[in-house]
Amino acid sequence: MSKLDDQKLDLERSGSVDTATLESVNDQIDQLRLRGEQNPYYVHDLSWTATEEKQIVRIFDFKILSWIGLMFFFMQLDRGNMANALTDNFMEDLNISLNTVTLGSTIFTIFFCLFEIPSNMVIRRAGPQRWIPFLMCLWGISTACQFFLKDRATFLICRALVGMFEAGYIPGIAVYLTTYYKRGEMATRLSIFWSTLAVANSVAGVLAYGILHMRGVAGHAGWRWLFLFEGLGTVLIGLLSFFLLPEGPTSTKGGLRFGGYLTQRQEQIAITRLIRDDPTKAGDTSKSVVSKKDLFKALTSPKVWPNIIIGFFGLLPFAPLTILSPLIVKNLDLGVAPLVSNLLVIPGYVISLSIMTLVSWSSDKHNERAFHGALASTYYALCILALAVLPEDASKLSLYFALIFAMGGQTCWHPVNAAWIAGNTAPVGKRSIALAMYIISVNACDMVSVNLFRDEDAPRFFTGFWILFGALLLTIVLFIFQRYHLMWINRKREEKTRHWTEEDWRLYNETTKDEGDDHLSFRYSY
Repeated sequence: MSKLDDQKLDLERSGSVDTATLESVNDQIDQLRLRGEQNPYYVHDLSWTATEEKQIVRIFDFKILSWIGLMFFFMQLDRGNMANALTDNFMEDLNISLNTVTLGSTIFTIFFCLFEIPSNMVIRRAGPQRWIPFLMCLWGISTACQFFLKDRATFLICRALVGMFEAGYIPGIAVYLTTYYKRGEMATRLSIFWSTLAVANSVAGVLAYGILHMRGVAGHAGWRWLFLFEGLGTVLIGLLSFFLLPEGPTSTKGGLRFGGYLTQRQEQIAITRLIRDDPTKAGDTSKSVVSKKDLFKALTSPKVWPNIIIGFFGLLPFAPLTILSPLIVKNLDLGVAPLVSNLLVIPGYVISLSIMTLVSWSSDKHNERAFHGALASTYYALCILALAVLPEDASKLSLYFALIFAMGGQTCWHPVNAAWIAGNTAPVGKRSIALAMYIISVNACDMVSVNLFRDEDAPRFFTGFWILFGALLLTIVLFIFQRYHLMWINRKREEKTRHWTEEDWRLYNETTKDEGDDHLSFRYSY
């Protein structure tokens, strides 16, 4: 039974039945049945136990999510190895400055953003199970090619290629996961997905410490071997992904999946539970390029843009802290070898993983997004404030610990906001573009943030940290605004349709152009 059926039973069993409310629930049940029947695996009267549903979710966690996490692990290795390379005389070997490195990061972001939406418009036609591994192989090759860097020009070209091929991966994965998980399960799963970022950054430090000691092997610098090994590892995982990623819950047989992951009954439960949670997913089975209409609706939706702006301002500190943290630790001169700086930033990623997991789990458990995001942003802002106000003569250890705890707030609410967008945007074409817009925003902010940290402001970067603090204050305000914005829209829709009869709904459905989250039956979560 669906939540609507449970609500109907509760009303009928109560001593005083609200007739208008009961009629509204009946109408919604009818709407669910009609829309659900668009999918051949949907069974309106199907029932199952909590144990059965939990078993299916665990299968998705271990068979799908775990492999996706491994893919993202290698993606983050390829994105984060530049920070490690900087500790191995990378700039001196290529005769470039820190400003050139930040330019490379900017070029990476520009190409990433330019190809983000086109990639997500194609992904449905190609299929995420094919398109994502294909992109992975290409960016792995581009990363490995950095072994052959000669000068400033080749460095910038390689950064452009890596950015171009990585575009589309993250929002593509987020949309892909919505075909397996309900809205209330997404923040936790995206947290697990993004937790591999913290794990990758931590492991990257250990790998870098070992590989960078290869300087001189075959006459090459250690950072060249770093790019080569991590790039080729990415290509290998990309190739295996062609045979391990299924098209969806009802297409898990074949490849290295052999007999498949689910029985026929489990497939029906998997689809039916998704459609009961979000009826807009009933028609998400077609393989077509995202339409211009979906593109236009996503770009012009006032319900999406607050979350997009949250991503831009709220993640401004991410790039400089990730790229420059080993260099900042190295400049603190803590009395350790330069390469050990890569190891000393690992505690920051461990704290980040812990906070992000806790915030995302709590957000799903309490079915609440805005306050979780606002509170997590408050922690982040206070840590950045500490870096901005500590005096120049502050002790090295106090600066080090301030940096580590600031790193701990880097992505603490990121999965919550992404899950918020995914759950509040439909149909799937519009959802794909909205998530692409979000990933563009959190990467476009890199172009601004890394350029806040200039050679002339080193080593404390006071100006940059004050700007980041202001951005986080704005983020907190935006989280609260979006909550009450969506509550207002829900209330308006409820007031308009409260007394509608079945005939009113039929007439509305026959004449309206509203679909997905624009449909008057859709209710936003907040």
